[in-house]
Amino acid sequence: MHNSRKTISPHQSDFMGRVIPLLTSLDEGLFGTEWVVVNKLSLSDDNDAIKIVKTVASYLIYSRCFMHGHGQLVPDIFPFISYLIALEPNEVDPDLKALCTKALSCLSREILPDHSLAPAIDAVKKVVNSTNEDRTVGCSWKAKCTALVYLQVMSFCNVYKLRTHQQHVDDIKNLLLSCLESPQVEVRQIAGQTIGGLMITSLFSDVSEIIQQLKDMARTPLPPGTKKSQTDIKEIWIRHGAIKTLCSLVESFPYSIPDWMPEIIVFLAEYTRGNVMIANCMASCMSNFKRTHLDSWEEHKLKFNEDQLAILQDLLVSPTYYA
Repeated sequence: MHNSRKTISPHQSDFMGRVIPLLTSLDEGLFGTEWVVVNKLSLSDDNDAIKIVKTVASYLIYSRCFMHGHGQLVPDIFPFISYLIALEPNEVDPDLKALCTKALSCLSREILPDHSLAPAIDAVKKVVNSTNEDRTVGCSWKAKCTALVYLQVMSFCNVYKLRTHQQHVDDIKNLLLSCLESPQVEVRQIAGQTIGGLMITSLFSDVSEIIQQLKDMARTPLPPGTKKSQTDIKEIWIRHGAIKTLCSLVESFPYSIPDWMPEIIVFLAEYTRGNVMIANCMASCMSNFKRTHLDSWEEHKLKFNEDQLAILQDLLVSPTYYA
């Protein structure tokens, strides 16, 4: 705006309003079917939609990174972010992949105005929620991982703004919790790590409620005859996602013991045996806990009662740890 009048130069809202309808030819390939059926032809330079994505991604990289931005991001840009996320994992077009990666890196670090928080979260939802239970449709799991990484960085950079919008915080929490039920272990891991990281920022005010919800998920009953090595049933996915997140909460505080941590460690002790994938997750968590808390253990152990210390001692290998 100049002298309260609209300038004749291009405007982000108008520009993106014209761009997004031109990308609808990609929707079926990105959000309607599995990524494996998106062939080389659909990502070739002969595809006008792909040319548009490359052009807009280049513009965003230049304007937001090299030129350090020029004004706030308008909400109209965020539908385009869904395309960047969905296209970033492709292995067919290295140039497209690089542009998507750089653009997402720039955009995720933006300090957003309040009215752009919801569109940013919605862009992630479009990718993450695009798969049904049997995985016959939707974005690839790699795209979902990319979406969660974007959400993680965006949330960290805008944590102070998000704290004043409880609905957005609830949306982020529910989205991450739903990802803990993903069939893909990488998606569950990133979701769990994101929850653990956001706990450090105190973004979630209902810590005890989240911990209880994770405990309930970890107690999901397994079908009769489930083998220890089995990883292909939903009940195991839910259990592993919850345990991984609880472990991430423990690992998120490497040099302190929050009041809620002893109770979590005692709860996790129940899962040292059983499913191999979950037991390995527990072993790694306890190994990291021992390594990071050893130097100040005389102070840290005061947070545990005698019963909790006995259980913790059984979890760790070295009998001299508590000497």
